[in-house]
Amino acid sequence: MVTRETYLGTEIDELIVLLRTHGEREGATLASYERLVEESADEGLRYVASLILDDERRHHAQLREMLNELEAFAWDLQPSLPILSKQTNDGLRAETRRLLALERKDAKELRRLRKSLTLGQRSALLPLLVSLMIHDSAKHVEILEFIRKHLLTR
Repeated sequence: MVTRETYLGTEIDELIVLLRTHGEREGATLASYERLVEESADEGLRYVASLILDDERRHHAQLREMLNELEAFAWDLQPSLPILSKQTNDGLRAETRRLLALERKDAKELRRLRKSLTLGQRSALLPLLVSLMIHDSAKHVEILEFIRKHLLTR
């Protein structure tokens, strides 16, 4: 187990610098996507760029939270991220299993749907949106697996 005393120093300082510099680059990228969405005359381009913009905003916020967590750890401050605690709740365990099954089933159905979407230029965004939903399902499975492995005991 990593303790504050054994982790302080160069390693945490390097992580803090890495997160700060990445956050600065992410902020510049975020501003570029905002300009692209605001300045484009093409409604379709604005739509797909706004999908990226939403992700970039979330990534920027997550980087700030991660930086705050490390700084709180290094300087013994109150972190902004909540503390994860183990659960022994059978209902939560069952619901997590049910949600995992649903996400996996959804991803399978979405892959089938994506193969059948060949509707031409008018609906060119549909396969992209389905692909993005498949990626989201994979992300949801990863989060649910984290919950199952790290938070649910027994």
